[in-house]
Amino acid sequence: MYGNSQGQVSGNLVKVDWFGQSLPFTSVNGAAEQLKKAAAELAQHPEFKKYMKSAGTFYWRNVRGANRLSAHSYGIAIDLGVDNSDYWLWKYPNAGEEGKIQYYNRFPKEVAHIMEKYGFIWGGGWYHFDTMHFEYRPEILEYAKLSNKQQP
Repeated sequence: MYGNSQGQVSGNLVKVDWFGQSLPFTSVNGAAEQLKKAAAELAQHPEFKKYMKSAGTFYWRNVRGANRLSAHSYGIAIDLGVDNSDYWLWKYPNAGEEGKIQYYNRFPKEVAHIMEKYGFIWGGGWYHFDTMHFEYRPEILEYAKLSNKQQP
């Protein structure tokens, strides 16, 4: 959907102004437009400013420790506020995928709620938490809404 190679993905990237940074993000499925809308709403909250510095978007690479491409490879992910974020492998460098870990988070959940409104899932909601990470996955959010409606 987003491209089968670094070159194909790169051909779909557009620049998005993100709090003074010019970030490459895919235009496929309206992802860049949704990121712009999220930025506009987040800009209305000066209390979140220290969390808005991006540590990156597009970067062709595998997920750390895995044999699959990262969402960053498709230009659909953004990492924010690294200095105020938590990542499971930083906290538990020897845990491995099967290890038991305890959840940590210093990132405002309100930012995650705003990002979700525009189709971004938050890595802070995962067991293997990555609180700086957001990826454009509106289909997952839509599926979750439908699944919750079907619950008795």
